[in-house]
Amino acid sequence: MSAENITANIRTLRSGARINLLRSSELPPPVAFLSPAELAKHGGFKIEKRRTEWLGGRYAAKTLLRETLRLTLPLREIEISYDGFGRPVWTGGPGGHLISITHSGPYCAAAAKEGPSVFLGLDLEKAEPRVKAWYDDYFHKEELEGAGNNEDKALDLMELATRRWTEKEALLKALGLGLQADPLDIKIGKDIQFSNKALKRYQELGRPGYLLETSRLDPGYYLSTVADLN
Repeated sequence: MSAENITANIRTLRSGARINLLRSSELPPPVAFLSPAELAKHGGFKIEKRRTEWLGGRYAAKTLLRETLRLTLPLREIEISYDGFGRPVWTGGPGGHLISITHSGPYCAAAAKEGPSVFLGLDLEKAEPRVKAWYDDYFHKEELEGAGNNEDKALDLMELATRRWTEKEALLKALGLGLQADPLDIKIGKDIQFSNKALKRYQELGRPGYLLETSRLDPGYYLSTVADLN
């Protein structure tokens, strides 16, 4: 993929976060952008789907960092590691740069900010039928109260729940918790409420102000990004 195409795939959100959304089928060969250590890790994946997702996430993140930070480094020299909370980070610049990565279906995406960030999360998910337990176990009743206004109530519920799921996942990634915390530790409504592990970690991070933004992609994907307002 050319530099011009990479730039065309990057957009800036109101929070200042930048997103790079790509299709996994558009990636160059791994040797073109992975370091020797990353090539070894890539070769260690046993499951092809996991290997492709990891590869797409790394390419989206590296190209985003190079464009956003105006780096002149070859992609192979932009290595992504993890911070103390397990969040992806590039430590090659002053203070390091937090990154968030997601993938679903044919898409891979990464988010980063030009300046310093302590709270950044990104999640992508396709709306599809789910078992009743998924709705019961992961959502507060109030979070799904807006569903059922369309003629097809089941479809409406599926769409709203998927949107809420990506929002929760983005927040949990920003907290560096993932599914170590119960999704019910986050309640999304007019305001966002944290409790239990999510609240404790949010306080550890200094209770940063943030903006949560969600968009819908065809065919039926939801992409949610949360970023601090520093």
